[in-house]
Amino acid sequence: MTTRNTHNWVSKTAEKNVEIVDVLSKADTLCRQCKPASPLHCVDGCDIWRTKNEFVEFNKILGRGKHMHNLLNTLKNSRRKMVIEALSERPYGTKGLQEYLKNNGYRHSKSTIDNEYVEPLIETGLVKRDCTKYHLTLYGTKIQQILSKYNIENPLPPHSSCYEEIVLRNLKKEPKSFAELFKSLTQKSLSRTLKRLLETELIIRNSTSEYIFYFRTKKMPKEPFSPTEKRVYESISDTGISVHQLSDKVGINIRRTYKYLRKLRRRRLVFTRKKPRTYMLTYNGIKLADLLEETAKLFLDASNASKYMVQRSKKTDTNLPPPRKHKKQP
Repeated sequence: MTTRNTHNWVSKTAEKNVEIVDVLSKADTLCRQCKPASPLHCVDGCDIWRTKNEFVEFNKILGRGKHMHNLLNTLKNSRRKMVIEALSERPYGTKGLQEYLKNNGYRHSKSTIDNEYVEPLIETGLVKRDCTKYHLTLYGTKIQQILSKYNIENPLPPHSSCYEEIVLRNLKKEPKSFAELFKSLTQKSLSRTLKRLLETELIIRNSTSEYIFYFRTKKMPKEPFSPTEKRVYESISDTGISVHQLSDKVGINIRRTYKYLRKLRRRRLVFTRKKPRTYMLTYNGIKLADLLEETAKLFLDASNASKYMVQRSKKTDTNLPPPRKHKKQP
């Protein structure tokens, strides 16, 4: 494959739902089949060569530590996301990005764009500078696809320890109590984090503060029910119900509800269990949790791709012939 044939190959491949390791493996195969007239053709105009080298360098970025933490904080800035959106269309210089942001209602100096918006994207491996222009890396292209897929504003603090993200991902599978969430954070940090998530309406608490819930046992009733007793028994759901909820559902007062529950307990048809207050995701919380989940998967994919390219690079260096020794002139 010639250099001309590989133009934009990587960006087109990034649109497909394949792992980065597979993309680079295929790129490696194409490189071995390629016969450029000069190695400079690869350096100057080959997308495949450029992308492979990006992932060798990306290994250094991962080695700085807290990459996921820095990545999430970087993407909370709306201007940086707009820069990513602009570069997904074509490479831009600083002046071009300035015009793009201006057309979208943001006026910034060139130094602000370079230092505040582009530089953090370079540090996290999403953007790379070539001469006077910036372009998205393959990693940045994949991130842009995730951002455009969910298209949700992140209301979380831009310079945080990402405790909110930890809680959102923990709540993704099912609602959890404070005690269950406490396993991943300290009590002080968790209390503040839950407060911020409640204020931003990314999570909600269950509506009841009652802790005693009634459940039906597996025992089948042998004796007949009275009409009200039957309604009380059949109104107890599999997920449990509080006395106040049961009273409203059946349409009798609290005192009578307790009376029928005592009868059912004597017949061993119901039992009680403490059910603590739980937290659950709202609609926006679910969307943000899904975005975080896909970002984490992409990070893992990029890490594997980076390790693959470093190993390939070392293997290539090992296969090189040893340097020729020159005989000393007498």
